[in-house]
Amino acid sequence: MRISSAMKCVASWRQTAAQVVLIGLLSGAAGVAADPVTAYASDLLERMSEALRTLNYEGVLVYSHDNQLESLHLVHRIEAGQVRERLMALNGPMRAVTREQDQVQCELPDGKPLSVKRPTAATGLLNTDGISPALILDHYRIELQGVARVAGREAEVVGIIPRDRLRYGYRFFIDREWFLPLKSDLIDQDGQSLEQLMFTSIVVDPAAQAIPIPEEDGLRGAPATETQGRWRFEDRPTGFQLVRQSIMDHPSGEPVEHFLFTDRLSAYSIYIEPDTRDGLTGLTHIGAVHAAGRQVDGYQVTAVGEVPSATVESAVSGVRLVRAASD
Repeated sequence: MRISSAMKCVASWRQTAAQVVLIGLLSGAAGVAADPVTAYASDLLERMSEALRTLNYEGVLVYSHDNQLESLHLVHRIEAGQVRERLMALNGPMRAVTREQDQVQCELPDGKPLSVKRPTAATGLLNTDGISPALILDHYRIELQGVARVAGREAEVVGIIPRDRLRYGYRFFIDREWFLPLKSDLIDQDGQSLEQLMFTSIVVDPAAQAIPIPEEDGLRGAPATETQGRWRFEDRPTGFQLVRQSIMDHPSGEPVEHFLFTDRLSAYSIYIEPDTRDGLTGLTHIGAVHAAGRQVDGYQVTAVGEVPSATVESAVSGVRLVRAASD
């Protein structure tokens, strides 16, 4: 897949919304906690999930990554039961990202707008309802890590620590009054920060309507059937399951097959298309979003996700074509 522009859009969205879209994954986690401290930390995450689905707010954030510091303005609104968010860069080239329903609209420095379907993989932009707490706890620890002061407000610190090096974790600074995440760190297995996103000022308007959780959701049920179709995904990274597959339209007119894999917190997508010209071979990344690509029997196979490079490399290396499309 010709992913450079899409990766930039996805990365821009990730850069400005880490703490906005991931927390709902942990809704309901408190019920599986084994000790009071973990139970309290899980309860904070559940409250944060609710706050993100029900509150209107806006503020100024700073984003630290790759030895760079950016300033951003975020507006988060609930309109007709749906989230609408707009992020605008306050320094450097003019950039803006708008998310509404299943679309992400990017306004890039070259002035050309780019619209992509809201990614359910790369950058952690999963549908944030219907998580299985037991599956999260297989691959992450939930910890209460103390208290802090962010944007002039008191916050409690909760860590989601990966148990291996195939996924990233998060550290959230949760407002004690509104339960919004005032700061989020993307962290590795050792708890070291890879990226940081922090409000320097925030204004909250509670007058919003809760977003209803849909009855049907691709991440709620069993993984997608993997015994059908022409593609197999062997020796995949531990804990990642295929939960969704679809056909995407590409400007070239060629269909692109999309497969979403997730451990219910981290995720990556695999894109497969017949045209291998100019396709990615090897590794690339934008911030913490990694991509790996190779050619398989005349097809371009590309894996993209906010996961370590080893994860997308492993994902791509295990893709096999088992029968022709006409079979």
